[in-house]
Amino acid sequence: MAESSEADQKFGQVRVGHLSRSTKFYTGVGDTKTLYSRSSLDNSVRLWTCGVWVRPPPCGTSLSRQGYPLPMVGEEDAKALRENAALAGKVHGHVAKFLPGVTLEEVLDALDRGRHEGGLGTFWVLDPIDGTKGFLRKAQYAICLCLVKDGDILVSALGCPNLPVSFADPESPIGCVFHAAKGLGCVQLNLHDGAEHAVRVDALRGADATYVESYESAHSSHSQHAQIAERLKLGPPRRMDSQCKFGVLARGEASLYLRLSDRDQSIWDIAPGAMVVQEAGGQVTDVRGRPLSFSAGRTVGVPALFASNGMMHEEVLKAIAGMDS
Repeated sequence: MAESSEADQKFGQVRVGHLSRSTKFYTGVGDTKTLYSRSSLDNSVRLWTCGVWVRPPPCGTSLSRQGYPLPMVGEEDAKALRENAALAGKVHGHVAKFLPGVTLEEVLDALDRGRHEGGLGTFWVLDPIDGTKGFLRKAQYAICLCLVKDGDILVSALGCPNLPVSFADPESPIGCVFHAAKGLGCVQLNLHDGAEHAVRVDALRGADATYVESYESAHSSHSQHAQIAERLKLGPPRRMDSQCKFGVLARGEASLYLRLSDRDQSIWDIAPGAMVVQEAGGQVTDVRGRPLSFSAGRTVGVPALFASNGMMHEEVLKAIAGMDS
């Protein structure tokens, strides 16, 4: 990757830069906040599950709304905690271990920040534990974050703590982060040694291609996927939870990710991973071949979509169209 002096770009209030050994996302309001960095920072808190560093701003705790002025779209809020004082106390106590002096109301306010309705403007999209059932099974889950401005994704990161660095190696260490910036490509960072390398989708089609789908059939239609796979002469799928599937596609260990459902897809389940695939050279659309909308609010406006290496995208669209004929 290019050094930051060559690759830095400015998008309104946000400065985005790939560095040769790290990626840093900056907000441009007030003091610079490093939201992702491999470098050590004074008074920083490390979220070990995804290799994210959060630097508290000088105005107080890192949960201060003044310190992080951009709104956020997320699945979680503090409703359950506000209705259960005992549970709220437990959560507050845990957070206080990492942020001494934080108040309960600051914790609740931070959770409620995810209520933003999205649409136009600049905002973060966050899913702190994507693939909850995978997390509980100690299988695949992901920490997913991206920045959207007027429907355009600028930067994205997927933390995949349980994902093998490579499926090709049976002894592969686990844990990696995929990070991407608009027009700058996609990089995989391995958590066990900090090594980074650019990733790229494969160029396979037909019987040589492979596909991934959700582990849980409630999230998408396995039966419809099987019909499409049969038309494309694909083998059995690799099933896994979370947006790790986007990462696997981005690094060329799958050629296709099918996600056909009957309910509109939430933006936090799709946007971070879609950016990773697109910057790795792939394509993400709805089942009619239309680009996804990230200015539609808290969903992407469609129930069925798929991501591919781009090479087989038209073939997939034809296979899906054939199911309706």
